[in-house]
Amino acid sequence: MSGPAFILAFVILSAFRDVFFADALRAAPFFTVALIAFATCTLAFLLVALIERERTLRVVFADLRTFLLMNLFTAGAWLSYFQSLRHLEPAVANVLHAGLGPLTIVMMSAIGWRIVDAGVLTPLEAICQAAMGLCLVGLVAAAWLGLSAATGGVTALIGCGFVTVSGVAITIATLYAKRLHDAGASAAAVVATRFLGVLAAAAIALSLGPDEARHAATAPASWTALAPAAFMLMAVPIYLNQIGVKRASPLTVRVLQALGPVFLIALQTGVGGTKLSGYSLAGVCAYCAIAILAALARMISARSGKAGTGFPKRTCASATSSARAAKLPARA
Repeated sequence: MSGPAFILAFVILSAFRDVFFADALRAAPFFTVALIAFATCTLAFLLVALIERERTLRVVFADLRTFLLMNLFTAGAWLSYFQSLRHLEPAVANVLHAGLGPLTIVMMSAIGWRIVDAGVLTPLEAICQAAMGLCLVGLVAAAWLGLSAATGGVTALIGCGFVTVSGVAITIATLYAKRLHDAGASAAAVVATRFLGVLAAAAIALSLGPDEARHAATAPASWTALAPAAFMLMAVPIYLNQIGVKRASPLTVRVLQALGPVFLIALQTGVGGTKLSGYSLAGVCAYCAIAILAALARMISARSGKAGTGFPKRTCASATSSARAAKLPARA
């Protein structure tokens, strides 16, 4: 059960991250914040990965396809999520980002896209996920119609579009990271290598962008202001999350991460920063209540051993019998 504990620690710290970086992104150039934040994460855990006795960086680079796809989806996820924070209230963005995780895994299972064994929903969990999906649709509608505290219309749809990409992409990136863990890569090795795509995209954008953004990215004052927060609110939580990903099924990870808005709402309420309208607050509260129920159901199913894989299984026996029926040699 240590995996879920690490995921919950990540979720709590992520609430502080979202509040801090939502303000930072409004005060500094977008790619400057992204470059400093993810460079801090990469450098911190590259040092750890290099001194690991197992040298698991070799495992990451041995599977080049998985490494590239993990970086591609990670870059798309985080850059899209940071952009969504510029258009939406952090709590709404967090709800959409977190809530799409389990739904993405369910949809991947439905179409037969299997990266790793992801886990299966119990009937109660399936009902919870359907209800959470309705909450997400309601929040998007409220944002679009201008019923939220933020700007509605096209601006809201742009923000919802960015966060939809981020929620789907981060889930797929997590599955590829899980594949590397299953091959023997450590949490530090994966964290040290999964943001290289983000850094490449930020560096290219800064080189093509205005001089102001480039100067901000290299200014010591920018690093002094952002690097410590990036380490505490991004590097450390992401490392804890990576340990959880390594020790728990992907579906368990995404269900627990869907609790993120619960802690974010509590934090924003505590500091007086909640800016949700009545419509948005009702949708977020309904989502949070269902997310808590879904998390409890996931913990119960994990304890009782009912959490299996979310993809159709083809056992060795069935594979062998099918091969014999086709008069072909069975393949393990």
